[in-house]
Amino acid sequence: MSFLVAASLHLDGTLIATADSRLPDATGAGFADKLYRLDCGHSLANDESVWTPGENVGRSIEFSSTCWLIQRGSEWLLWDTGVPDSALNDPKGWSTLPELIVYHLDKTLTDQLAAIALKTSDITYVALSHTHGDHIGNVRLFPNATVLMQRAEYAWISSPDGPNDNVNQLKALARKLLDTPRHLKLLEGDTDVFGDGSVTLVSTPGHTPGSQSLLIHLKISGFIILSGDVVHLEESFEKNTVPSLNTDKAASIASMDKIRQMIATYKAKLFINHDKAQSETLKLLPAFYD
Repeated sequence: MSFLVAASLHLDGTLIATADSRLPDATGAGFADKLYRLDCGHSLANDESVWTPGENVGRSIEFSSTCWLIQRGSEWLLWDTGVPDSALNDPKGWSTLPELIVYHLDKTLTDQLAAIALKTSDITYVALSHTHGDHIGNVRLFPNATVLMQRAEYAWISSPDGPNDNVNQLKALARKLLDTPRHLKLLEGDTDVFGDGSVTLVSTPGHTPGSQSLLIHLKISGFIILSGDVVHLEESFEKNTVPSLNTDKAASIASMDKIRQMIATYKAKLFINHDKAQSETLKLLPAFYD
C-alpha cells in the first residue's frame, strides 16, 4: 500500500498518520482511474427543520445515502459504507434516530460490488466521512481493509455525552457499529492517500468534530469533491445553513467556506451525499466517472 504520510504509534497500538494539511497542486495532481456511485440507502425524515433550523418545521423530507468506490491502479478505496446490509427490504426500515428518520435499503453493498466482479476482500481502504450510522453501517464487512478516519472523530465518539440527546445517541450507535477495526489508521488533517494528489481526504469538521470530505482527480471528469456531510442540500450550501445536529456551527461554516475555495481552485464539481434531487442525476454503478 502506498500511504505516503508520516506515522507514529499511539499508546493503544493504533497507527496515527500525520499529514502536512496541504491540498494537491491543481496542475500537477495525479489521476485516479474510475469513480463509481453506489446506492447505500434512502431515508424519510419527519422534520426538515433539524437540517434547516428555523425553516420547514414539521415538513418531511427524503434524503439519499450514497457510497463511492474509487479505483486507482490495482487498489480500491470505498468512501463510506452506508446503511447496514441487514436492512435490505425490511418494511420497518432501519434508523439512527427512530423518532426522526428511517432508512430503507433496496440493494446491498456486497451485491453492488459483485456487479463489477469485486469481493469485500478486494477493498484496500475504507475511508469514513464521519461516524454517523448511515455512513458506517457496513464497516465490519471489510475486516481486511485499512479504515481511514480523522483522529478527532475517533476520540469524539468515546468522549463524555453532551446536552444534545440526539447527538449522544449517534455517538453510542457509532461505537457499536465501528467497534475497533483490525486495521485502523487515524489521520490529522488533510491527507494525500496515494501520495500523488489523485485522492485527498479533506478535513471539514463541524457536522462532527472529525468530519472529512474527499477530493478526487480524474482524467476526463477533472476534480470532484465528495461532500461527506459538510452540507446536506444544495440550498443549504448556498445559505450557509447549519443543521441542529452539528457539533460546531462556526467550524461548519468554515468548512463550507473551505469547500467553496476548493471548488474555485480546482474548478471542481461538488457531489452532495444526501441531496436526493442531485443524486438522481448522477451515474450509478456499473456506470462510472473517469
